[in-house]
Amino acid sequence: MDEIKPVPAPQDIVTQNEYGRIIVMDSITFADHRNNSGDVLVGASFCGMLSIRWPLRVDPKGVICHAAGPGLDRAGENGLFALEGLGIPGATAETMSCRIADGQDMYENGVVDRCNDSAALLGIVAGMPIRDAARRMLERWRVLPEVFKPCEVAYDGPEGKVMAMGSVTFITTEHRARVVCAGSHFGRTSAAYSSRFDLAGVVCNDAGLCKDRSGISGLAVLDETGVPGAAVSTDSARIGDGMSTYRDGIVSAHNDAAARAGVHDGMPATEATRLMLLAYSR
Repeated sequence: MDEIKPVPAPQDIVTQNEYGRIIVMDSITFADHRNNSGDVLVGASFCGMLSIRWPLRVDPKGVICHAAGPGLDRAGENGLFALEGLGIPGATAETMSCRIADGQDMYENGVVDRCNDSAALLGIVAGMPIRDAARRMLERWRVLPEVFKPCEVAYDGPEGKVMAMGSVTFITTEHRARVVCAGSHFGRTSAAYSSRFDLAGVVCNDAGLCKDRSGISGLAVLDETGVPGAAVSTDSARIGDGMSTYRDGIVSAHNDAAARAGVHDGMPATEATRLMLLAYSR
Protein backbone atom coordinates (compact mmCIF):
# COMPACT_ATOMS: atom_id res chain seq x y z
CA MET A 1 0.00 0.00 0.00
CA ASP A 2 1.33 3.43 -0.94
CA GLU A 3 2.12 5.75 1.91
CA ILE A 4 -0.05 8.87 1.93
CA LYS A 5 1.91 11.90 3.01
CA PRO A 6 0.24 14.15 5.58
CA VAL A 7 -0.82 17.62 4.53
CA PRO A 8 1.54 20.27 5.99
CA ALA A 9 -0.22 22.25 8.71
CA PRO A 10 1.98 25.26 9.46
CA GLN A 11 0.99 27.81 12.10
CA ASP A 12 2.53 31.31 12.15
CA ILE A 13 2.66 33.19 15.45
CA VAL A 14 2.24 36.84 14.46
CA THR A 15 1.86 38.20 18.00
CA GLN A 16 2.94 36.86 21.36
CA ASN A 17 2.70 38.86 24.58
CA GLU A 18 1.39 38.71 28.15
CA TYR A 19 -2.15 38.18 26.84
CA GLY A 20 -1.33 35.15 24.72
CA ARG A 21 -0.77 34.57 21.00
CA ILE A 22 -2.35 35.42 17.66
CA ILE A 23 -1.75 32.49 15.35
CA VAL A 24 -2.39 32.57 11.61
CA MET A 25 -2.96 29.48 9.47
CA ASP A 26 -4.20 28.73 5.98
CA SER A 27 -6.89 26.39 7.32
CA ILE A 28 -8.63 26.41 10.68
CA THR A 29 -8.42 22.61 10.51
CA PHE A 30 -4.72 23.04 11.37
CA ALA A 31 -5.74 23.86 14.97
CA ASP A 32 -4.44 21.05 17.18
CA HIS A 33 -2.36 20.15 20.24
CA ARG A 34 -0.08 23.12 19.56
CA ASN A 35 -2.85 25.50 20.59
CA ASN A 36 -4.40 26.42 23.91
CA SER A 37 -6.90 28.74 25.56
CA GLY A 38 -4.52 31.69 25.31
CA ASP A 39 -4.59 31.70 21.51
CA VAL A 40 -6.57 33.71 18.98
CA LEU A 41 -6.80 31.54 15.89
CA VAL A 42 -7.00 33.19 12.47
CA GLY A 43 -7.70 30.43 9.97
CA ALA A 44 -8.53 31.02 6.32
CA SER A 45 -11.22 28.32 6.12
CA PHE A 46 -14.92 29.03 5.78
CA CYS A 47 -16.58 29.62 9.16
CA GLY A 48 -19.11 26.81 8.92
CA MET A 49 -20.29 24.43 11.62
CA LEU A 50 -18.01 21.73 10.22
CA SER A 51 -14.75 23.69 10.22
CA ILE A 52 -15.38 25.20 13.64
CA ARG A 53 -15.12 21.74 15.20
CA TRP A 54 -11.31 22.01 15.01
CA PRO A 55 -10.79 25.21 17.05
CA LEU A 56 -13.55 24.31 19.52
CA ARG A 57 -11.35 21.47 20.78
CA VAL A 58 -8.77 23.89 22.20
CA ASP A 59 -11.13 26.52 23.71
CA PRO A 60 -9.32 29.52 22.16
CA LYS A 61 -9.64 33.19 23.15
CA GLY A 62 -11.09 33.95 19.73
CA VAL A 63 -11.56 32.60 16.21
CA ILE A 64 -11.58 34.38 12.85
CA CYS A 65 -12.33 32.58 9.61
CA HIS A 66 -13.44 33.41 6.05
CA ALA A 67 -17.07 34.23 5.21
CA ALA A 68 -16.79 32.29 1.92
CA GLY A 69 -19.83 33.86 0.37
CA PRO A 70 -21.39 33.37 2.88
CA GLY A 71 -23.58 31.41 0.45
CA LEU A 72 -26.86 29.54 0.81
CA ASP A 73 -28.38 30.00 4.27
CA ARG A 74 -25.17 31.89 5.15
CA ALA A 75 -23.52 28.52 5.68
CA GLY A 76 -20.10 30.12 5.37
CA GLU A 77 -20.67 31.91 8.68
CA ASN A 78 -22.96 29.67 10.75
CA GLY A 79 -20.07 28.43 12.86
CA LEU A 80 -20.28 31.77 14.68
CA PHE A 81 -23.29 30.37 16.54
CA ALA A 82 -21.29 27.39 17.80
CA LEU A 83 -18.58 29.73 19.06
CA GLU A 84 -21.16 31.93 20.77
CA GLY A 85 -22.61 28.90 22.53
CA LEU A 86 -19.31 28.59 24.41
CA GLY A 87 -18.78 32.32 24.85
CA ILE A 88 -15.89 32.42 22.37
CA PRO A 89 -15.63 35.62 20.29
CA GLY A 90 -15.83 34.82 16.60
CA ALA A 91 -15.71 36.82 13.38
CA THR A 92 -15.55 36.27 9.64
CA ALA A 93 -13.55 38.07 6.99
CA GLU A 94 -15.57 39.67 4.17
CA THR A 95 -15.48 37.40 1.13
CA MET A 96 -13.82 39.74 -1.37
CA SER A 97 -11.43 41.40 1.08
CA CYS A 98 -8.95 38.53 1.20
CA ARG A 99 -8.02 35.18 -0.30
CA ILE A 100 -9.48 32.01 1.16
CA ALA A 101 -6.84 29.41 2.18
CA ASP A 102 -4.29 32.21 2.68
CA GLY A 103 -4.04 33.04 6.36
CA GLN A 104 -1.49 35.80 5.99
CA ASP A 105 -3.55 37.62 3.36
CA MET A 106 -6.65 37.34 5.52
CA TYR A 107 -4.78 38.69 8.54
CA GLU A 108 -3.07 41.53 6.65
CA ASN A 109 -5.84 42.61 4.26
CA GLY A 110 -9.14 41.13 5.42
CA VAL A 111 -11.93 43.15 7.02
CA VAL A 112 -14.69 41.90 9.28
CA ASP A 113 -17.93 40.84 7.62
CA ARG A 114 -19.87 39.55 10.62
CA CYS A 115 -19.20 38.67 14.27
CA ASN A 116 -21.03 36.97 17.11
CA ASP A 117 -22.28 38.68 20.26
CA SER A 118 -19.17 37.82 22.29
CA ALA A 119 -17.02 39.56 19.69
CA ALA A 120 -19.39 42.53 19.43
CA LEU A 121 -19.00 43.08 23.18
CA LEU A 122 -15.30 43.65 22.50
CA GLY A 123 -16.13 46.45 20.08
CA ILE A 124 -15.58 44.38 16.94
CA VAL A 125 -17.73 45.64 14.06
CA ALA A 126 -18.18 45.07 10.34
CA GLY A 127 -15.46 46.76 8.30
CA MET A 128 -12.81 46.54 11.02
CA PRO A 129 -9.44 45.18 9.86
CA ILE A 130 -9.02 41.53 10.79
CA ARG A 131 -5.72 42.24 12.54
CA ASP A 132 -7.46 44.78 14.81
CA ALA A 133 -10.28 42.34 15.57
CA ALA A 134 -7.72 39.66 16.45
CA ARG A 135 -5.94 42.07 18.80
CA ARG A 136 -9.19 42.87 20.62
CA MET A 137 -9.85 39.16 21.08
CA LEU A 138 -6.34 38.61 22.36
CA GLU A 139 -6.52 41.39 24.95
CA ARG A 140 -9.82 40.31 26.47
CA TRP A 141 -9.72 39.01 30.02
CA ARG A 142 -11.55 35.77 30.56
CA VAL A 143 -14.15 36.07 33.30
CA LEU A 144 -14.67 32.73 34.99
CA PRO A 145 -18.26 32.12 36.05
CA GLU A 146 -18.94 31.40 39.69
CA VAL A 147 -19.09 27.74 40.64
CA PHE A 148 -22.53 26.77 41.92
CA LYS A 149 -22.10 26.07 45.63
CA PRO A 150 -25.17 24.28 47.00
CA CYS A 151 -25.38 24.03 50.76
CA GLU A 152 -28.29 22.75 52.83
CA VAL A 153 -29.20 22.06 56.42
CA ALA A 154 -28.86 18.34 57.13
CA TYR A 155 -29.85 18.62 60.80
CA ASP A 156 -31.31 21.40 62.95
CA GLY A 157 -31.86 20.44 66.54
CA PRO A 158 -31.28 21.58 70.11
CA GLU A 159 -27.56 20.83 69.82
CA GLY A 160 -27.12 23.03 66.75
CA LYS A 161 -26.99 22.69 62.99
CA VAL A 162 -25.24 20.31 60.63
CA MET A 163 -24.61 21.64 57.11
CA ALA A 164 -24.25 19.38 54.07
CA MET A 165 -22.26 20.60 51.08
CA GLY A 166 -20.40 19.11 48.14
CA SER A 167 -17.02 20.59 49.05
CA VAL A 168 -15.29 22.23 51.99
CA THR A 169 -14.50 25.09 49.62
CA PHE A 170 -18.15 26.16 50.11
CA ILE A 171 -17.62 26.93 53.83
CA THR A 172 -18.14 30.58 54.81
CA THR A 173 -18.17 32.55 58.05
CA GLU A 174 -21.93 31.98 58.15
CA HIS A 175 -21.23 28.39 59.17
CA ARG A 176 -19.69 29.35 62.48
CA ALA A 177 -20.45 26.90 65.32
CA ARG A 178 -21.89 24.34 62.92
CA VAL A 179 -20.71 20.91 61.87
CA VAL A 180 -19.92 20.68 58.17
CA CYS A 181 -20.49 17.40 56.36
CA ALA A 182 -18.77 17.72 52.99
CA GLY A 183 -18.26 15.44 50.03
CA SER A 184 -14.57 16.34 49.91
CA HIS A 185 -11.72 13.98 50.71
CA PHE A 186 -9.98 14.69 54.02
CA GLY A 187 -6.54 15.38 52.60
CA ARG A 188 -4.36 18.34 53.52
CA THR A 189 -5.99 20.70 51.05
CA SER A 190 -9.44 20.09 52.53
CA ALA A 191 -8.07 20.88 55.99
CA ALA A 192 -6.48 24.06 54.64
CA TYR A 193 -9.92 25.30 53.63
CA SER A 194 -11.88 24.19 56.70
CA SER A 195 -9.32 25.07 59.41
CA ARG A 196 -9.80 28.79 58.72
CA PHE A 197 -13.26 28.82 60.28
CA ASP A 198 -14.70 28.47 63.77
CA LEU A 199 -16.56 25.20 63.27
CA ALA A 200 -18.03 22.68 65.64
CA GLY A 201 -16.64 19.89 63.51
CA VAL A 202 -15.89 18.66 60.00
CA VAL A 203 -16.78 15.32 58.44
CA CYS A 204 -15.43 14.35 55.00
CA ASN A 205 -14.77 11.25 52.90
CA ASP A 206 -11.66 9.11 53.43
CA ALA A 207 -11.30 8.65 49.63
CA GLY A 208 -10.19 5.07 50.18
CA LEU A 209 -7.36 6.35 52.41
CA CYS A 210 -4.94 6.57 49.43
CA LYS A 211 -1.15 6.24 49.47
CA ASP A 212 0.46 7.11 52.80
CA ARG A 213 -3.07 7.61 54.19
CA SER A 214 -3.14 10.95 52.41
CA GLY A 215 -6.92 10.70 52.12
CA ILE A 216 -7.20 11.50 55.85
CA SER A 217 -4.02 13.52 56.42
CA GLY A 218 -6.10 16.64 57.05
CA LEU A 219 -7.40 15.25 60.35
CA ALA A 220 -4.11 16.06 62.07
CA VAL A 221 -4.16 19.57 60.63
CA LEU A 222 -7.56 20.21 62.18
CA ASP A 223 -6.27 18.89 65.49
CA GLU A 224 -3.83 21.80 65.58
CA THR A 225 -6.78 24.19 65.73
CA GLY A 226 -8.80 22.01 68.11
CA VAL A 227 -11.55 21.32 65.57
CA PRO A 228 -13.02 17.79 65.70
CA GLY A 229 -12.66 15.99 62.40
CA ALA A 230 -13.84 12.63 61.18
CA ALA A 231 -13.68 10.78 57.88
CA VAL A 232 -16.31 8.38 56.64
CA SER A 233 -15.51 5.33 54.56
CA THR A 234 -15.76 5.90 50.82
CA ASP A 235 -17.59 2.57 50.67
CA SER A 236 -20.30 3.91 52.96
CA ALA A 237 -20.95 7.33 51.40
CA ARG A 238 -20.66 8.88 47.96
CA ILE A 239 -17.62 11.12 47.63
CA GLY A 240 -18.65 14.57 46.42
CA ASP A 241 -22.06 14.32 48.11
CA GLY A 242 -22.25 16.05 51.49
CA MET A 243 -25.73 14.79 52.26
CA SER A 244 -24.56 11.23 51.67
CA THR A 245 -21.64 11.91 54.02
CA TYR A 246 -24.18 12.82 56.70
CA ARG A 247 -26.92 10.27 56.05
CA ASP A 248 -24.91 7.23 54.93
CA GLY A 249 -21.40 7.74 56.22
CA ILE A 250 -19.72 5.43 58.72
CA VAL A 251 -16.71 6.88 60.51
CA SER A 252 -13.45 5.22 59.46
CA ALA A 253 -10.98 7.66 61.04
CA HIS A 254 -11.03 10.63 63.39
CA ASN A 255 -8.66 13.07 65.10
CA ASP A 256 -7.96 13.53 68.80
CA ALA A 257 -10.37 16.45 69.12
CA ALA A 258 -13.16 14.25 67.79
CA ALA A 259 -12.18 11.44 70.17
CA ARG A 260 -12.51 13.83 73.11
CA ALA A 261 -16.03 14.56 71.89
CA GLY A 262 -16.83 10.85 72.00
CA VAL A 263 -16.48 10.03 68.32
CA HIS A 264 -15.12 6.59 67.44
CA ASP A 265 -14.60 4.52 64.31
CA GLY A 266 -17.62 2.54 63.15
CA MET A 267 -20.03 5.22 64.35
CA PRO A 268 -22.64 6.64 61.94
CA ALA A 269 -21.88 10.19 60.86
CA THR A 270 -25.33 11.25 62.08
CA GLU A 271 -24.29 10.33 65.62
CA ALA A 272 -20.76 11.72 65.33
CA THR A 273 -22.04 15.12 64.26
CA ARG A 274 -24.34 15.37 67.31
CA LEU A 275 -21.43 14.63 69.60
CA MET A 276 -19.36 17.34 67.91
CA LEU A 277 -22.16 19.87 68.38
CA LEU A 278 -22.49 18.97 72.06
CA ALA A 279 -18.75 19.26 72.59
CA TYR A 280 -18.72 22.71 70.98
CA SER A 281 -21.60 23.94 73.13
CA ARG A 282 -19.67 22.89 76.26
